[in-house]
Amino acid sequence: MKLNYKMRAVQMDLARQMETVPFIKGFIDFIAENHYNTLFLYLEWRVRTKTFDIGKKEGYSAEELAEIVEYAAVRGIDVIPGLATLGHAELILEQQKFASYSERREGIPGRFGDGIDHVFCPSLPETRRFLESYLSEVAAIFPKTPYLHVGGDEAWDFVLCSKCRDAVRTFDDEQKLYLDHFKFIHKVVKKLGKRMMLWDDMFEYYEDILPEMPRDIIMVDWQYQKNVRGYLGHFCNLVFYDIFSTYDKLGFDYLTAPADFCWSNISTSTAHGDNYKPMGGLLTSWEKSTSLLYKYFPSMAAAGQLWSGTAPDADSAMALGVKQLFGIGDDCFRNAVSLYAEMAHRVPSVSLKSLTGFPFFGLDNTRLPALQTAASVFMQYSGKLKDTRAEIVLADILGDCILKILEARSRFACWKLFQGQPGESFDDILAELEDAGKKYMEFCAQHRRRSDAKPVGKMLESWKNALLEVKSSLKTKGVLTVLFALPDGYGAENTKIFVRSNGREIQVAEGCFKVAEETFFEFNFFLPKNMEVEAVRVEATGFSGEGIAYVSARTAKGTFIPSGVTNAVGTVEHPEFILKPNVNYAFLGMRDSLEQFRDRAKAKVVNSIEVAMKKA
Repeated sequence: MKLNYKMRAVQMDLARQMETVPFIKGFIDFIAENHYNTLFLYLEWRVRTKTFDIGKKEGYSAEELAEIVEYAAVRGIDVIPGLATLGHAELILEQQKFASYSERREGIPGRFGDGIDHVFCPSLPETRRFLESYLSEVAAIFPKTPYLHVGGDEAWDFVLCSKCRDAVRTFDDEQKLYLDHFKFIHKVVKKLGKRMMLWDDMFEYYEDILPEMPRDIIMVDWQYQKNVRGYLGHFCNLVFYDIFSTYDKLGFDYLTAPADFCWSNISTSTAHGDNYKPMGGLLTSWEKSTSLLYKYFPSMAAAGQLWSGTAPDADSAMALGVKQLFGIGDDCFRNAVSLYAEMAHRVPSVSLKSLTGFPFFGLDNTRLPALQTAASVFMQYSGKLKDTRAEIVLADILGDCILKILEARSRFACWKLFQGQPGESFDDILAELEDAGKKYMEFCAQHRRRSDAKPVGKMLESWKNALLEVKSSLKTKGVLTVLFALPDGYGAENTKIFVRSNGREIQVAEGCFKVAEETFFEFNFFLPKNMEVEAVRVEATGFSGEGIAYVSARTAKGTFIPSGVTNAVGTVEHPEFILKPNVNYAFLGMRDSLEQFRDRAKAKVVNSIEVAMKKA
């Protein structure tokens, strides 16, 4: 690789999980050791100013941030603030005083039917005045950096309010409104003597306006798939194209922005970028409310070694990062760390959904032994590392491995029971989960504010309740099994499932059903034990459609399978495919999510199929 990025940045997501000033200083020491030159503080609305003060416990004062900036400067680290000037504004819009700035201020449902106010109305003059004032105050707190990141991503509820809709008659008008908003933001940022940075994902939808954006904006491209080979749409028919080549032709500077949770994502993003002219890299790090940052230190260290050109390739970068962080150079330990870095992701979030939905081809049989092997290696090195920080990092990794092992065991135990196979005792898993969870909560409380352990406790409680519900329900209830097909894994179709028995229809499920990275997957829904299943109806509305390959049910009354399609409403492709137990599938709704994005009325159409059931 021919790397030596001008900007080598790593992110802290302080919007979702605040960290203490001493911790941030320690993190600055860590990244400086690994050749980073930039810390990106993703703050959204946690900077306390006269224009908006979220409160002492929920934000950072100008004095605290100045202390961080000065500490970083001594160590050669620039600190860039990350704000949210369109979407991701829920921290402010949820407050009554500022609710009038929201696109949903008139009570209009969000694009995905949720009730979250997270997008500013760009058509209100008061929104512009407010944003300009806040941006000015934040820029003054960060005087040393030449950059200001203004967000721009995932503005799903853009153009909902009556004022915006009055101004937008066509999709071209909608694109122009997005363009005008960020031209205004750009003008403000430039007047403040800063250079604007912008997430680039909304140009999947508003592609026509990209050539009209000011050329001094730095585009930040985030791609989180395991193996990056180019731009892949985040919610747009998985559109793929050569965005870096476009940026080079148009004259934009840009950053590649992989994630800390998977080393392959980082290494392949870097390798892909090596064919172009990126200004640098930003290692993103998101949503750490249920996990500490320490477990991601190995990948962060390795990325710094790689992006600085200190290491000639990804494998060497990981080796250097591990040696720098832990003081250990032997192959066994390095390989265990590399293995874990591929599986780090987030702390397990186990729910009833994850214990009842599975890949059609079954669970990955390699994950559990891989985690067990890595954990056994880490245990051998505990207490033998170069310093206290290294021991803390290893303890965090080991604690996470134990939770991930319990997650895998929980899912296997449930999957086997749904298949009618003997599985591991739920009581054994619950007992070990109680012990491991208590230890991890204590660890979190020790290395964060004690109150910050509460989200971990809620996550563990949800996990235990889900296991108990599956255990109880499989003894006392019947099961409806639905085989789904979802070609676009980013689809956001809301699906309702109804069952008719004795002439009466009841709803048994509603949600956006998917299993990560799987096209074919099964979900199991509990039914009354003695139900005679006469018919099943599936109703879908939203974005990207829903494929249904097969439905079946088991109750105390017997096994029920499809006998015929009795009704289809809206757009339903090949309804007959639902009748046979194979992977051909009926498809409800439109396949083109971009067309639905452009014409929201199409996303509101209800599509359904009803299938008569018979005893097998």
